[in-house]
Amino acid sequence: MSKKTTLIAAALLGSALAAPAMAQSTDASSFTGFYGGAEVGYAKPKTKLELTPKTGAPVSGKADKTGFDYGGFLGYGAVVGDDFYVGAEASLGAGGGKASRSLAGNKVTVDPGLRYGLAARAGLVVADDGLLYGKVGLERRKVETSILGAKKKVTEKGLVYGLGYEQKLTPNMSLRGEVLRVKYDDKVAAFSSGDKVKLDGTETRLNLGAVIRF
Repeated sequence: MSKKTTLIAAALLGSALAAPAMAQSTDASSFTGFYGGAEVGYAKPKTKLELTPKTGAPVSGKADKTGFDYGGFLGYGAVVGDDFYVGAEASLGAGGGKASRSLAGNKVTVDPGLRYGLAARAGLVVADDGLLYGKVGLERRKVETSILGAKKKVTEKGLVYGLGYEQKLTPNMSLRGEVLRVKYDDKVAAFSSGDKVKLDGTETRLNLGAVIRF
């Protein structure tokens, strides 16, 4: 899966690098308005685990796995003054790798699922057809944790932040790339057996997306 993701990312990155030569004449104000799009890439969730068995002392460990990432987004932005951009977008996605770790002889599995969030974007329009921006927002993620055949789903809340660059291909179409980091709050999955697993997760994402403005 990682090889396939690398090929997809390389192809989209090549298109993004070629975009300045393809871009039609445009201006900074063309970044104003509603937009939507889709993105693909890879994500690396990292989770610190603490297993508290029904009997016995707590045991700690880590579960990491890189996996394919994908999603969609919808937002609105406006250029203020000559080149300052401000906006907000909602996102929906999934991805990252299913990871496991043996703790005290028990296999603990963490499987990230659907995520959704809302973030603000602010930045500068570069040469009228490029947008360099920062991003910060809040996100929720579904995670399934399993141990000894039992499964438990929890919802993690987190702060997402990072940087991105968007390059116009035409006045209504563009490509963008983002590097994001998410820090989730601690969450405890309590099982009917009496065992508890505490999750302390972070995630790093590298995504490339296509954007259409309405």
